[in-house]
Amino acid sequence: MFWLLKNSLLFTLIAICIVPLLVLHSSCNRNASKTIDFQTSKYLKKVFKAPSGDLKYRIFYPENFDPSKEYPLLLFMHGAGERGNDNEAQLVHGSDLIAKGMNKYNAISIFPQCPKNDYWVKFKPDSDTNESRSFDVDVENGPTEALDKVISLVNKMKKIDYVDKRKVYVIGLSMGGMATFDLLWRMPRTFAAAMPICGAGAPEKASYMKDVPIRIFHGEEDGVVPVQKSRQMQEAIETAGGKPEAFYYLGVNHDSWTNAFKEKDFLSWMFDKELPAR
Repeated sequence: MFWLLKNSLLFTLIAICIVPLLVLHSSCNRNASKTIDFQTSKYLKKVFKAPSGDLKYRIFYPENFDPSKEYPLLLFMHGAGERGNDNEAQLVHGSDLIAKGMNKYNAISIFPQCPKNDYWVKFKPDSDTNESRSFDVDVENGPTEALDKVISLVNKMKKIDYVDKRKVYVIGLSMGGMATFDLLWRMPRTFAAAMPICGAGAPEKASYMKDVPIRIFHGEEDGVVPVQKSRQMQEAIETAGGKPEAFYYLGVNHDSWTNAFKEKDFLSWMFDKELPAR
């Protein structure tokens, strides 16, 4: 009888201690899940708290998103005309196409917004003239404050369990195309494929890009960023041993993204790629 009473008391004490802990654990899990908004099939407004300040961005989760699974991640870099602080303008070009693609290829996309007073890339001091810009990228100094925040955001995303680290991609147009080239050498072994559109880059950094599948797009009549800037990058990457593909559109001005987005395999080409296993 004493033995039964003793064990009964022990069981009661254990239950008193464990049950509140289980309830607390369950409550913490519920609260943690509430802190992450997983609404799907829409661009959610977010603010990333970087060491150097806030970065506004949008994130798109595909239909039937399940945080217990892994998903590819697409970074989309907008052009200079979409800079601002509204967390809206960066969706002007490409967001509809990307949204459909994210649901089709079951992937996540992020659209950061560069502030109005900043750029994604730095240019050499003598890059500007009174008549035009030569878009010679400055590689001697660190990234712009805006791009530094994007790098921090991507690194944070890569640490999340539901992001497939071997399937991270980047697309950029105009200033974002320049950022695409810039990110390839500033973040080696990060991107499984890249598509810079009407951009410019640093040919001296081509060796960092030679192993990345790249598709370059540019209009032959581009009056903003000369098509030669893309040709220089293509040639430099080929000289380094890479095999970039290039699409140059006859009679097309700066908005070559319109033509690029119409390529039948624009997204499927990219999602076929993944980083080799280490």
